[in-house]
Amino acid sequence: MSTFKFTADSATQATWAAPTRQQPSNMRGLINSGKILMGQVLSYPSRQVAKTLAVTGGDWIWIDTEHVAWSQKLLVEAIQIINHESGGRMIPIVRVPSKTAFDYMAWCLDAGAGGIIIPHIETVEEVAAVVGACRFPPAGHRSFPPFTFLPGLTDTTPAGKSIYSLANEHVAIIPQIESRVGIQNIGSIMEMAEVDAVMIGTGDLRLEMGLPVGFVGSEPEFVAALERATAMSKKHGKALMGGALGPAMVEERLSQGFSLLVATIDLYTLASGTVADLTSAKMTAEAYMGKNKENGV
Repeated sequence: MSTFKFTADSATQATWAAPTRQQPSNMRGLINSGKILMGQVLSYPSRQVAKTLAVTGGDWIWIDTEHVAWSQKLLVEAIQIINHESGGRMIPIVRVPSKTAFDYMAWCLDAGAGGIIIPHIETVEEVAAVVGACRFPPAGHRSFPPFTFLPGLTDTTPAGKSIYSLANEHVAIIPQIESRVGIQNIGSIMEMAEVDAVMIGTGDLRLEMGLPVGFVGSEPEFVAALERATAMSKKHGKALMGGALGPAMVEERLSQGFSLLVATIDLYTLASGTVADLTSAKMTAEAYMGKNKENGV
């Protein structure tokens, strides 16, 4: 019997939801549960796409604002749509535009995001600055969000908790490592208590190494980098996040110790699905026409 644990059923997923939809679901708890978590990427800046993907059953969804110019208003709305449409079962996390985009971090967390991915992290000092922006006092200096937490309406919490302590417990901080320096420092970064998982940005990592951009590869330096990430993950008990598109890549990531798998990306899914459907339709039509031509129809 498999020892892997998943959150595939909605009843289990619902246990990670926040007391109200305005608050962040418990992404930290979900990561630390040791479960294999299936996620996806939302890159299209669209309310309708967010609404559609919210009901597809993933454990989490990563909204990309590093490479897509989301308006702040639409970004906030997409986070809220995902929380509400999924009933809190799919947790929205946001890759912010940069490691110093503290305004985006505040907007996303105030909207109810369950985690922040920070690109191009290389040092513990950079992570510490993010922690300060994303944690309420005394753990950080995040400001009280007056338009999100309304007394008696949206501030419901379990006994002994406050909206501030609960947010600190729920919101995941996920540095993205994608450079040689980042790989060199990955152990000290993972050692930080406030780091819940580390995303390995294989595309930029391979680009810096002078290798073809992609998710996988067998080049010695790249293999050594991923082996170091795996070793540090095991040593410090921190989850790894990364792309896992298709069965072969899923198996490879699981063998490397990854537990947060990016199983689908909306851009790729739309393009490849459309190409597959068009190709299938064309082949079927050609076969049909050829068959009827042979029969003299």
